[in-house]
Parts: sequence; C-alpha cells; structure tokens
Amino acid sequence: MKKLLALLLTLVMVLGLAACGGDDTQPAQDNNAGSSQPADSGSDAAPTDDGAADAQQPADGKPVIAFVPKVMGQAWWDYVQSGVMDWAAETGYEVIYKGPTEVDAAAQVQIMTDLVNQGVDILCFSPNDPGACEQICKEAMEKGIIVVSTEAATMENVDYDVEAFNDAGLGGFLMDQLAAQMGEEGEYITMVGSMTMESQNNWADAAVARQQEAYPNMTLVPDARVADDSDAEKAYNLTKELIQKYPNLKGILGTGSFDAPGAARAIEELGLTGKVFAISVAMPSETRDYLKDGVLQSVGLWDPSLSAKAMLNLAVAMYNGETPASGMDLGVEGYESVSIDGTLVVGDGQIAITKDNVDNFTF
Repeated sequence: MKKLLALLLTLVMVLGLAACGGDDTQPAQDNNAGSSQPADSGSDAAPTDDGAADAQQPADGKPVIAFVPKVMGQAWWDYVQSGVMDWAAETGYEVIYKGPTEVDAAAQVQIMTDLVNQGVDILCFSPNDPGACEQICKEAMEKGIIVVSTEAATMENVDYDVEAFNDAGLGGFLMDQLAAQMGEEGEYITMVGSMTMESQNNWADAAVARQQEAYPNMTLVPDARVADDSDAEKAYNLTKELIQKYPNLKGILGTGSFDAPGAARAIEELGLTGKVFAISVAMPSETRDYLKDGVLQSVGLWDPSLSAKAMLNLAVAMYNGETPASGMDLGVEGYESVSIDGTLVVGDGQIAITKDNVDNFTF
C-alpha cells in the first residue's frame, strides 16, 4: 500500500510540473531590458496579465524589477523612462516600466497590485496619491518585495523614500543663485504657488534663513511673500505690481514652477533685464527662451532621471544584502553620500538650469 501511495504521489508531482508550462529558465516576458508597456488609465488599466511567467526568477539570478511612474506619455516621466532604460542597458538588469496613461491614483494602484501579484522582487514608484498606495505597498513588503519610492517622504509602508534634496538644501541653493545674480545686495521678495503649499513655503523659509546668514546686504521687503496661485499669468501681474510698489526691488525668489516664467515675462516687458532678477523651481521647457535671452540667469531643479537611477541602485544593493546607511554612495551624481534618517534617503541633487545646459532636458 505504501509503495502504491508513493507511486501515486510521484505521478501527481510529474503532472503538476508539466502543468506549469515548460522551461523555467526563461526570464519573465515583460522583463526585457528597456521594456515599457503603458496601461490604460481606467480601473482596468493594469498591465497585461502575463501569468506565472512574470513571477519566475530569471535564470541569471537577477531580481525582477518594476518601476511605476505617475503617468506615461508626459514629458517629465518620458524623460525618467529614458533614464531607467539607460540604467537597464548599463547594468544589465531588466526593468518593467509601466504606469497609467493619465494621472489617476486608482489606475496606478491597480498596476502596482498586478505587479506585486505577479511576483516582482523590487518595486520602485512615485505615487499620485501616497495614501492610496499604502495598502499595496504593505502587502508587497509582507511578501518580501523591496519597495522604494520618491516624492513620498511621508509614506509608512516603504523600505526607503529617495529625495533629491531636503528643504534647507533647496532653499539655500535658490538663495545662493539669486544672491550671485544680485551681486549679494539689494531688495528681494519671495513668491510661492500658495500660502498653504507646505514644501514651497518651507523652501522659501530656508531661502530667507540662508540670506540672513550669508548675505547681510540683501533685504527682504515688507510684503515678504506673495502667492501666485500656481498661475504664470498671475505671477506676471504680481511682478509688475511689486516693481511699481518697490522701485528698488532687485530680486524675486520663487519656489513654485510658475513663478520664474511669469516674473520673467514682466521683467522682459518692462525692459528690466539685467536689473531685476528672478529664480524659482521651473521646467526647462517653460524657461528655455528666457534663459537663452538672458532674462533669467538660472532656475532650480533636480534631474528626475538621476533620482530614478539612485532609487534603482539602492534597491539592488538591498537585494544583494547591503544595509543602507548615511554616507552611502548610490553611484549617481548628487547621491554620492546620501543622508538616511529612518526611511528617508536624501541626496544633494539640486541643479541650476542655465542657458548652457537647458537643451540637455526634454521636458
């Protein structure tokens, strides 16, 4: 009887292996280096279910990596995708790059859910809604998946969140840029998208602190801070009003992406190029002409493709058994010696976009 039972068990195992679908030495279907298949934006916008193949470990022992952007087909994230694909080609790792075709939190979570269920080893992402991603990230971590985010410093269910800079770093950087343009003297004001945008106001506070510490001949005007409602047209009108109110105004330090473009339009129109200076975080595509014409000297930003590469390098290091610690070199410019506090990983990745490098960016 025991021999018969053993024979039956063996037969079941053989049949079970046959049902798994053949050669398990092939890598996952979606995991070709540089693969990037967008999904629809609706609730059924998950990547195509490729079955068990997606969950199989490649024969070379390398991890199955997924990178989920906020959206596909948008210039910023297309630029990130090019960086991820370059990283894949340079390192030989394979990456699934998938995201919704619209900024849709539910669609993004569905894509992440399918990837987790398919059995990826590493999940990198930038959330449209951090709160909406908490549950699937918790499930991923419970399955042993390494989870690394960006632009999600408040999330709880991630191994690490990688940021290009901290508030003080960016605010101080913007002030240093403006001070150099103003000759370290004269009146200035700060501009934000909204008085309730925490990060933008934190950056502005840090900029003022940097001025008070390092540039005593610069003066913050009585208005101190104005908001343009994240509208370049309003920034334009505000700048004209401020210049009329403060005839000696020499600098406008913005922290929203519409601040410098709007201010530059007013400066150019009023014939004040080289006399009034403006800077903010801004997109290269929105400021390219102003930079090349000298209306703006620089704007601040970070290179999101480098942030993505830093995320991937961190995740792979963890997969290979390394324990991240402050001072760790993530092998990317601006992330050579990161600081780590809990799950927050901070680099020194802020950069100045100028007339000399603006054409390097495609967003």
